[in-house]
Amino acid sequence: MKKGERGQQTGLDALEMAVTDAGTEVLQYVPGYPITEAGQALGAQMAVNEKVAFEVALGASATGQRSMVLVKHLGANLLADPLSISPTHTIGAGLVVLVGEDVGPKGSQIELDVRHHAALCELPVLDPTGPKSLYPSIIEAYRLSERISAPVMVRMTFRPTETYEDEIHRTRILPGSKTFDRAIWGLTAKGRHQRYLRNVLPIIANASETTSLNFLESSGDLGIIACGRPAHLARDLQVSLLAPGYAHPLPWKMIERFISDHQKILVAEEPGPFVESRLRMSDKVCGKLTGHLPFGRLEAADLERALETIDKPGRQRYDVETANGRGQGSRTICDDCPYLPLYKAIKNLGVPVAGDAGCSIRAVRPPLDVVDVVYGLGSSVGVASGFAGKGIAVVGDYALAHTGLQGLINALYHGREVLIVLLKNEVAAMTGGQRVPDIVPVVEAVVPRVERLKMPVPQDEIEAVLKRELARPGISVVVASGRCPREPGHRLKEKSPREL
Repeated sequence: MKKGERGQQTGLDALEMAVTDAGTEVLQYVPGYPITEAGQALGAQMAVNEKVAFEVALGASATGQRSMVLVKHLGANLLADPLSISPTHTIGAGLVVLVGEDVGPKGSQIELDVRHHAALCELPVLDPTGPKSLYPSIIEAYRLSERISAPVMVRMTFRPTETYEDEIHRTRILPGSKTFDRAIWGLTAKGRHQRYLRNVLPIIANASETTSLNFLESSGDLGIIACGRPAHLARDLQVSLLAPGYAHPLPWKMIERFISDHQKILVAEEPGPFVESRLRMSDKVCGKLTGHLPFGRLEAADLERALETIDKPGRQRYDVETANGRGQGSRTICDDCPYLPLYKAIKNLGVPVAGDAGCSIRAVRPPLDVVDVVYGLGSSVGVASGFAGKGIAVVGDYALAHTGLQGLINALYHGREVLIVLLKNEVAAMTGGQRVPDIVPVVEAVVPRVERLKMPVPQDEIEAVLKRELARPGISVVVASGRCPREPGHRLKEKSPREL
């Protein structure tokens, strides 16, 4: 464990202790900021995508193994299908979904408030404020998961490697041995939901009200309801503070008493007004929606200003951040990248180009200005197959394995036109150089003709190959093999996966 000054501990320390003390046997993760380091620190197995990671955990749970899935906030979208079914379907041993929210965002295309997923799926979500409450939150999540036979979500709005707190009090829970109970199949789909509404939701609601994770401190007529990291910021402000341990369901009775006991309430939460929007019927409540706090990431100074002006009408200001203003205007493909001639060749072709949420996203701005649209990891093939004419999908091998293959299969089935340029560098370069499956044999099995380039290749030769493939009807694939200079030895923590 890596300790900070004076024996303080990080979120990674809390995670390692919680997973050990809970007896977690199966850990799955998908790399991506801010969850990558947590997955690696725990020795979790890297899955090709979040849905598969969650499905592996479901299988482990059904057969009596406690499991954990670690994903970034955007990854919660991909696992939403089995996540929404699992509560009424029921599981076996405890299953915890740990979601790291990139509030800012620092390494993501958008912010996303995963608390809405929990509300949509009728699942409990715990909301620790820092490492010290992260540990008991995970322990409680496992206990609750096994009691209700459903997954429990824990979200982190703090950055696990950058937050330090005092020594963590450890505990242990009995080993998990609960397996999936097939008796649930005696109920219809409607009946399974009715059982969940009648038997499970009251348990979750009571847990939210009575948990020791709730923090309450009274001081004066002003009160703050703070969730996640902002509760840590609010502790030194000399006002009353309520920090609910659960983001969903909320401890409504406790919140009602807290509002009743104070003249004004400031709701401090990240990234969006999830709690505040549920309290808008009270004219005492202020926050992001009233313009007293900014949307997105909060700092202590934001809370101090809001308290100073809480008796005045708020005014929301949207200072639109630019790439140049944030210092990202010059971020582009690295000068020593073996694929640089390839990007330059694509730029000269004058066709629409779809990229992925990997290195190719750095080619959207000058000086390259090559990639036109980037909608998500693995999306480029499907997007490019929808272009009005034959265009190009630039996709990394991990993005293709993640979700890009479905776009390829769909394009083949419907006879779409697209040139797929597959960057085969064998690693997830933007998330730490994790090794990825060799997906080329799968592509060669379904696409009749695959061209290969071993980078570096002169730009004019690349242009000639791409022009020829663009002129060919149907689907074309060019596999460009190269090594990222930043990962010369493929420094990996995962075991090397078998080739497909």
